[in-house]
Amino acid sequence: MRLLQKSPEGWRKKPLPAWLVYFLVFGLLITVIQSVYFWQMNRVRANLQHNATERATMIAKIIEENLHLSSAAHQTIDTILTAFLADNIRFIKYLETIEPLHSDELSALAKEMGLRGITILRPDGRAVSGPEQWSADGLSCSPETKGQQLRYIESSRTAYLVQPVTNQENLSCVLVGWDAGKILDLREKTSRQALIESLSALPGINYIRLSADRSVPGVDPAVILLREGDQVTAETRIATRDGVLVIGLDARRFVRRLESMRRQFIMFGSLILSLGLFFGWILYRYQQDNLRRTKLFERELAREREDAALGRTTGTIAHEIRNPLNAINMGLQRLSLESDNLTREQEELIRAMREAVQRTSTIVTELQRFARPLHPRPREMDPAGMIRRILSLYAGDCEAGGIEVTTELQTSGGFRGDRDLLAELFENLIKNGLEAQAEGGRIDIRLQERDNIMELRVTNGPCVLSSDDLERFLEPYFTTKTRGTGLGLPLCRRIAEAHGGNLEIFYDDNSQTLTVLVRIPGQPATETKDSA
Repeated sequence: MRLLQKSPEGWRKKPLPAWLVYFLVFGLLITVIQSVYFWQMNRVRANLQHNATERATMIAKIIEENLHLSSAAHQTIDTILTAFLADNIRFIKYLETIEPLHSDELSALAKEMGLRGITILRPDGRAVSGPEQWSADGLSCSPETKGQQLRYIESSRTAYLVQPVTNQENLSCVLVGWDAGKILDLREKTSRQALIESLSALPGINYIRLSADRSVPGVDPAVILLREGDQVTAETRIATRDGVLVIGLDARRFVRRLESMRRQFIMFGSLILSLGLFFGWILYRYQQDNLRRTKLFERELAREREDAALGRTTGTIAHEIRNPLNAINMGLQRLSLESDNLTREQEELIRAMREAVQRTSTIVTELQRFARPLHPRPREMDPAGMIRRILSLYAGDCEAGGIEVTTELQTSGGFRGDRDLLAELFENLIKNGLEAQAEGGRIDIRLQERDNIMELRVTNGPCVLSSDDLERFLEPYFTTKTRGTGLGLPLCRRIAEAHGGNLEIFYDDNSQTLTVLVRIPGQPATETKDSA
């Protein structure tokens, strides 16, 4: 994967960082996982819709089929019962043609036929019933009755058959009653409400309701999830011939499955996300470290190239400048020694020219020292004694400049390092401190050795520095002094780094002091012979 980047030559493709490609792929993986999860959730919901609709349709068909069979059974029973009671009425009419029946005779006849009671109506409107305490539940037997009628009375649990008589002079209507308790029980058990209640009690079905109002809103086979406490119901509505059938199925298993899938997705997604972020962070850190190492290597390589170029330039300068300087210096010496008629002004001019030549020669020498490769030759040395000897050389300058020098030198002895290079480092630091205190001040030198690491602190002040000056202090050729090459501190840093150490600079605004901190580890013993 590449990214377009504009360059002086035009647009070019730049490779994306590996960590960015990783996170893009990881984001794509998370997107795929989410897509699969939502696909599974939709699939489960579709299965619920399909299964609930199928079960509701099946229940509706079962109810309709059972109601159809129940209706057929009721009609058959009614037909048989009507025929049975009609035969009894036919026999009663036959007896009535022989001799008019009285109440006690009707009672005996009802008992013999298994009837609850018999009522006959004469043409004159007189009714005869038997037994006498028998009541027809308010039913009347009149000539106006059209055809025979079979009726059930729930309160008395009795079946009545009323039959008008038109072909007999002394009889106009006959009403008989029969014990229909078992038939009514059967009708109740096979009724629609009983069937709905029976199906509602089955496992997996919460309720079944039938609404005769076909205008009930929401008549839709779509499944609706209803929650009431711990109960979860998948409700669907189906239109039937008798109304709207509302079926509520137990959906707890479906909800548990959804919750289980949700928990699994959260756990799996969290795990993938955590692992992805963790390894992405590791990859990012690894690439950043690799990039940092590459930059350090490039910086070191650039420094080495700069040092090599500086070395070649310094060699050329030393060769091309030092010879003319020597010739000028020798000419000035001869002129000063052999000329007896020089005025005082001419002698001062010659002296100033010789000092200028000497300063130029010193600059060339410092350039050569800074540009030369450093290869420390470690051997045992006494850093504290070396610093004391250097301070003794500059004691007169300190006293003349009004500079107070304090020292705290603590070493355990046996420290190994390059004597010449470290002596040059110590002298440069002390010399820079003295030159920075042109108007007097103090210099504090502290030396200590811990765990075979020499730590030297040189603090001088008071002095005023800006933050920009502090950042550039270790740059070659940068100096705040009127006369200076700006190579002293950079050379000290090179010497410290050549020994595997480092050099740092700190400035305290409150006390207006500048501190140079040098840490140099002791060098291991080598088989290289020490040179004087």
